Amino acid sequence: MELKNDTIKSNAKNDKLLTRPILERFRETWLGGSDNAWNDPRVNLLYADLVGLPPMQVYYGDQELLVGEIVEFAKRAKNAGVDVELHSVSEGQHNFILGAGRVPEVDEAIERMGQWLRSRLSSVKGRAA
Repeated sequence: MELKNDTIKSNAKNDKLLTRPILERFRETWLGGSDNAWNDPRVNLLYADLVGLPPMQVYYGDQELLVGEIVEFAKRAKNAGVDVELHSVSEGQHNFILGAGRVPEVDEAIERMGQWLRSRLSSVKGRAA
């Protein structure tokens, strides 16, 4: 929301989907005319209380503008005691998942996501038995 991370500028030439003006337009659409500040924890997870969140896997495309925010969020979650795995998809873009079935790196990421989820669900199922 604050658009202050360095990767917004450093990845500008690599991100084929997002630009700073697009992010500013999204932000204005979401918050314009409201009394919510860009650092309000209700709309900006970089300021939210993350204690108690469930385990999570966080994937991002390493070419997208939001890399800095994504990495910072994962770090904050880990510092809050959340079980977090952070994964970068090489040469990935924002919404890289749309490359499923066409981009091998995306298919590999989806396979890892499935393995992670199955491992979490089987451990929950085992505790319920």
